[in-house]
Amino acid sequence: MKRIVSILLSVLLMLALSVTAFAEGELIQTEDDATEAAKREIEVWKEMGLLSPEVSLDGDPDSIVEIEPRTGDDYWYGREFSHAYEVRWWMAAKIGTELEVPAYGCNLRIDAETGKIIQAVIEAAATAEDVPASEKALELEMADPSDPAKTVVETKTVYFYDNFDDIFPVDMTVDSFCTLLAEYWGFSGYTLGKTVDEAYFDEPMAPVEPSSLLKDMPKDTAVNYYLTVFFEGDQEGAPVYIYLQQYPGYVMLSAGVTHAVG
Repeated sequence: MKRIVSILLSVLLMLALSVTAFAEGELIQTEDDATEAAKREIEVWKEMGLLSPEVSLDGDPDSIVEIEPRTGDDYWYGREFSHAYEVRWWMAAKIGTELEVPAYGCNLRIDAETGKIIQAVIEAAATAEDVPASEKALELEMADPSDPAKTVVETKTVYFYDNFDDIFPVDMTVDSFCTLLAEYWGFSGYTLGKTVDEAYFDEPMAPVEPSSLLKDMPKDTAVNYYLTVFFEGDQEGAPVYIYLQQYPGYVMLSAGVTHAVG
């Protein structure tokens, strides 16, 4: 019996040491660390010019998820995903509800070792001053939240907008954005690659011109177009993705190591 207890204690000690070793040397070790890093790095992106000065994250995040390290399969180009935390402020989920909709929402993946953003999904809600980008709209059925039967009390028309200047400078080019990302992540340069996705394209999509404006990137939600970017010094053959999307009532920028299609 004593031997069994001794073995169990040894196993528990090894587990405790492994957890300590896992966190040793990492800048981000708690959810509070991740929240502080997310807010700090957003300010860094603003100072660098990656984001518009108006971008803000108010209050505490709505959700924080710890992401364990893993190796991606061929679908993910074999990329090594590091220990990270995803810090999330919800905005889009509140559009069309009775809840107060903040100006910005985001999902930031924070690398535990460096404390840097390795994936940013940033949303900006359209305001009353914004003009719809087209006549395309979505009809939302508004239900009474206090009604168990969820009786529809009104139908609300929500339009699509083009307010990307709420997220990044209106004169931002693809080249400028990729160059600044390379600087932020410590890479020496970048190359735009063909965007290949058999689920959406019959033929590979050629890269856009680096001198083209970022806001003019294709952003048809039915096509799900995105830029494939290879950074010099990053993991070999593992791309980073950049894409813009228009949704009813808000727009979104995504840039980083993960992608909805990827």
